[in-house]
Amino acid sequence: MVARYAVAPAALATEIETKWEDATLLEEDDMYGQRWKRGATLQALILHQAHHRGQMTVLMRQAGLRVPGIYGPAREEWAAFGAAPPAV
Repeated sequence: MVARYAVAPAALATEIETKWEDATLLEEDDMYGQRWKRGATLQALILHQAHHRGQMTVLMRQAGLRVPGIYGPAREEWAAFGAAPPAV
């Protein structure tokens, strides 16, 4: 699963870099019976991935696993920096 996860985003990035132009972001495709601009579709993919990363964080904490910092230190990692985690 990890190997496939590494391949898919790289392939998407290559397709976008080599075949898309700025105007491509405004082209529309059928998504779930609606017309979505490709820029909106790309944004939805990124947000959907972030959503699933959040789900994995919750499941890892429930299982007692160490949660790695992805976008910065995880709550559990602040002590390594000698600081308290930010209040939420």
